[in-house]
Amino acid sequence: MVSQGSGLRKSISAPQYFAVSFGSIVGVAWIIIMGDAVVNAGAVGTAIALAIGASGVLLVALCYAEMAARLPAAGGEIVYAQALGGSGAAYLTGWTLALVYTAACAFQAISIGQLFGLLFPGVEGPVAYTMLGHDVRLGSLVIGAAFAIGFSILASRGVRGAAVVQEWITYLRIALMAGFLAIAMLYAEPANLQPLIPGETTAVKFAAVVSMLGTAPFWFAGFNAAATTAEECSTSMAAAGRALIASVVGAAAFYIMLVLSVGALVPVATLKQLPLPASQAFEVAMGTPIIAKLVLITAILGSMTAWNALLLAGSRVYFALGRAHLSPASFASLNTRRAPTFAIMAVTAVTLVTLMLGRGFIMPIVNIMSACFGITYVATCLAVLKLRATGETASFTAPGGKPLVICAVVFSVIIALVALVQPWFAADGGIPPEWLTLGCWGLISTAIWFGARSRIMAMSAQQRMELLKGRNLE
Repeated sequence: MVSQGSGLRKSISAPQYFAVSFGSIVGVAWIIIMGDAVVNAGAVGTAIALAIGASGVLLVALCYAEMAARLPAAGGEIVYAQALGGSGAAYLTGWTLALVYTAACAFQAISIGQLFGLLFPGVEGPVAYTMLGHDVRLGSLVIGAAFAIGFSILASRGVRGAAVVQEWITYLRIALMAGFLAIAMLYAEPANLQPLIPGETTAVKFAAVVSMLGTAPFWFAGFNAAATTAEECSTSMAAAGRALIASVVGAAAFYIMLVLSVGALVPVATLKQLPLPASQAFEVAMGTPIIAKLVLITAILGSMTAWNALLLAGSRVYFALGRAHLSPASFASLNTRRAPTFAIMAVTAVTLVTLMLGRGFIMPIVNIMSACFGITYVATCLAVLKLRATGETASFTAPGGKPLVICAVVFSVIIALVALVQPWFAADGGIPPEWLTLGCWGLISTAIWFGARSRIMAMSAQQRMELLKGRNLE
């Protein structure tokens, strides 16, 4: 028998749902590595890749909005995978997402120390050790760890407070971003955009754009983070779906305007010499550090909103795994504020460990997330086709019918393959750290599966789906 369970509290409004999605899409990556993308693929080449990537991701986002309306449960893709392929698919998807969101939180922890170091020179402190070819500084470790613990405490106090903080900071950031982009237009020199796409041959130019395109899921990854909080929406899922789509469109507009602005501010030869081109281009072009500081402050706020949203998403993934008996039951425990404290602690613990790898692990995180998200995108889009076949209606339905969903599947497969293969070419014959990380995580999750297989398989697919929906079995 099934009864209503003690699920998560419904506290997220439509504007807050937009803030969760947009805030996690446009985090800190644009200032940490977007400048390098402009140098490698050119401002126009990067803009083209982002536009293509955004178009494909938008198709996938429409599928996510429909699935969130059909199955508004914590864990997002885990629930969709269960509907698609049963417990095995849910387990694989869940542990893939667990890797993604903990890695994404680690990305924020590693990056925020560098941003504070640029805003307040010297705060990063002395070199503690060298890892993956980069110095790891004591101050950066302390800053990253302090923020990790702080966000853990905020998340443990319940989703209402985290959503309010997310909303206020996100809309403040949007105002700041509009301001410095408007200023950039005043100082832009179109001649600086040459060459439009660097490279001596068409093949080299094409490869540069494709390489950037392969990271598209990373740049727009936040929208699916919002899907994991659908169970906590207090608004209609139709309104939540529209908010999700708006966040992808808004993020794409910001990214494209940013790369064109940065590329037009200074020549590409100058950009190559700047440690943080997305910020320092403003200082070089205007002759004053004021706007560059404003950009850094915006980036720090971006890191905060992304981190907050990703921690919410990651903890909901661990919570969903525990609730469905696909991981230790302790992950499903809730505190008095109905927050999954143990799951939050698990994400934070992995974040603190990964923080110690330093900046040398930044690009591997990008490629890992892109590949994993590509895989989960495929599962979600296929789940749309399966559930539509049942004839059940949803409060939000992706337009375009079956062709749109098929295009989303094809795009997702291509993105996943590019993200998996591209690191091999950059590894100079060695084994890419992305492959090592995925392999180790795969071995760990496989060992857990076989160790707990009897417990996992003792439950029927229908019973597990009811648990994923937040209902108790009696």
